[in-house]
Formats: sequence, C-alpha cells, structure tokens
Amino acid sequence: MKINIGKLYKYERQQIADKLFVASIFVVFFGSMNVWFMVPLHTYFPILAFLFALASYLMSRTSNRSIFTESYFLLPTIAFTLLEFYQCTINALNFNAYISATFSALMLFFIFRYDRKLLDRIATRLSKALGCLLLVSYPVFILYIIGFPLPNVNMVFNDGFYSFSNYFLFLIDDRSLFTIIPRFQSIFLEPTYLGSTTALLLMTQRGKWKRWYNISLMAGLLISFSLAGYAYFIAIIFLNMWMERKKIMAKFLSIVILISAIVGGSFIYNDGDNMLHNLIILRLEIDDGEMAGNNRVSKDFNTEYESFLQTSDVVFGRDYDYSNFGDSGYKVFFYDYGIIGVILLYVFYVLSFAKFDDYRCMLAAIIVMTLVFGVDAFVLWFGRFIPLYIVAMRKTNNILNMEKK
Repeated sequence: MKINIGKLYKYERQQIADKLFVASIFVVFFGSMNVWFMVPLHTYFPILAFLFALASYLMSRTSNRSIFTESYFLLPTIAFTLLEFYQCTINALNFNAYISATFSALMLFFIFRYDRKLLDRIATRLSKALGCLLLVSYPVFILYIIGFPLPNVNMVFNDGFYSFSNYFLFLIDDRSLFTIIPRFQSIFLEPTYLGSTTALLLMTQRGKWKRWYNISLMAGLLISFSLAGYAYFIAIIFLNMWMERKKIMAKFLSIVILISAIVGGSFIYNDGDNMLHNLIILRLEIDDGEMAGNNRVSKDFNTEYESFLQTSDVVFGRDYDYSNFGDSGYKVFFYDYGIIGVILLYVFYVLSFAKFDDYRCMLAAIIVMTLVFGVDAFVLWFGRFIPLYIVAMRKTNNILNMEKK
C-alpha cells in the first residue's frame, strides 16, 4: 500500500490550522469574559488571538482542505469596525483602544470566514474546556467551604474595584469572606459572568445536555446564584424547544410547576434563611415599581438618565463620569452612545446573522442577545457573541432530517 506523503502532509497542516484557530477562539472567549489570569492582557488579548488566527489562515491555505470557506464576511466586519471606532471616538479613548478595536475586527473577519459546518465543534470544545475546569474546581471549592487550608494569594483588579482571595481554581470575593457558603464564580471576576457564560454555552449544546461537560456547566450555573444566568437559561430552555419545533405548552406547564415548587420550598426551608431565597427570590420582589434585584444602576444614575432623555444628547450619547452610579445595563449603553450606538449595535448583529439557514435559530439568537443587552449590555464581548453566532448559524434537527429525505 502506497502512502501519498504530499496529501498526508497537507492533511496534517489542516489539523494544525484548525488547532491554531481553536486556540485563537479560546483566547478571545475567555479573555473577553474576564477570567482572572487574562485580566492583565485585557487590552492585548485580541492581538494574541489575531496572531493565532492569522497563522491558522495562512497554514489552512496550503492544506488539503481550507477551513476558511465562507464568502459572507465583509458587511458584518465593516459594521463591527464602525461600531467599535464610534465607541472609541465618543468616549475619547486613547490609541490603545483603537488598536484593540482594530485587532478585534480582524479576529471577527476570521470568525466570519471560518467554515460554519465546523462551528458546532468549536462550541463543544469550549463547553468541554469550561466543563472540565469546573469539575476540577468543585471538590476544591467544597474543601474551602469545610475549612480545609488551601494555598491562595490576594489579588486586586481594576484599581481596587475587585479584591479577591485567589485559590487559582476559583476566586472568593473579599466581601463574602465571612459568609458560610459564598457564591461560586470559578475563575471569573463575577458570579454573573460564570452564569451567563454557562447559559450561553448550553444554548449551543441543545440536545446534548446529558453529556458530562454540560451537566458540569449546569451545576456551575446553579451554584453561581446568578439571577441573570437563571433568566437566560429559562429563556433558552423554551427557545431551544421552539427551534426544534417541539410542542411547548405541556413542558411549559411542567417547568412552571417545578419552578413554583422550588420557589415555595425556598420560603419554607430554614424559614427562608437560605441562599436561593436570599440571593434570588428576594431580588425578584417589586418595591416602588422597581425590582429589588435590579442593581445594574443606582437611583442617582436613574435620575441622571431621566434628565438625559429630555436633551438632544440622546442622539450621540453623553460623556459623564458614572463610575459611582452603575456600570452595566442597556441604560448605561444608551447613555454612553445614544440612538446611533444602539442602531449600529443591532445593525452589526443583524448583518452577522444575515446568512442564517433557519430563521428560528436566528431569531432565538437575537432574542437572547436582546435579553443580555437589557441586563448588562456587554453583547460585544466575544464570550457573548461567539455562542450566539454559533446558534444563529445552526440548522435544527428537523431541517437536517428534511434535507436528508
């Protein structure tokens, strides 16, 4: 049997190219989601990711089969570049911000060029990586809770805004050092980052939630006690059924009954003195027309925001030091960038998803994007965009079966 060395060499180059691209995705995914060991590279991780992606692209061109085959990439890349440069200009950011924006746009160019048939594999690798890391973290976290001495260092980020005891596999916010059971946030700077990341990855894994790594992701979401993560996940459950053209009503009633039982149990267990009741249920109470858990912005910022709405600044946004008022949510984004910024954001997302195969997948991704935008507005982070892009580009099993017939 003869072995064609030339073809084998090209096949190996294709595998290397694919691994390099996966590495670039890992860098932007975890870099944008504020894992502790990537924070020092917060401005520069797009450059590192671009170098991996460029090497992958050049190697793929000489391989047996290119992994960069998509022809629709120009419009969404331009839309992202315009939005990023608009934000940099409005906020009067320094030159480093423009460099980061440029390399982020170049990284998106490679994502849009990447063969969409391979996107599910990217989603699975991300899910396995985080699921595996969480599996290692859980037993160490339990050891911490029972009082086992573990090596750790003190770490401060963002000029003292974040202060942690870093146990390397998980962080403990210094503000929760004296709580009996702190919220689990793994390697992320906030529990809500873990909650949103696991929820969005699970959206890409529909039909595979019983696999070990997805069970690990669900466990992480559960013990993060992230209200936002819970909200995303509940919406994703029903959207997944809708995308698969399944009958929703019976399952909807079952889930409502289950949630009602859990909420009722939280009031009864230990007379309501439990983490679910204190961290989730109490935050859903309505006080003076506002949800108690709506801590995205302060009352002072809401007052400033109402004043802002009465001015012409709503078009381009207003430059204001809101560091003491709040730092996330659609109100802050609208305050910063105005109507033009919101339009550019949705233009980018719509153009990114324009070549969808199933309109339900595209609409589901837009709905979740809007939900995330309403909560914290950080929908340009790669850790948010990549899972939503993968969902929008997928075909449902029903459509795949129809094509086979």
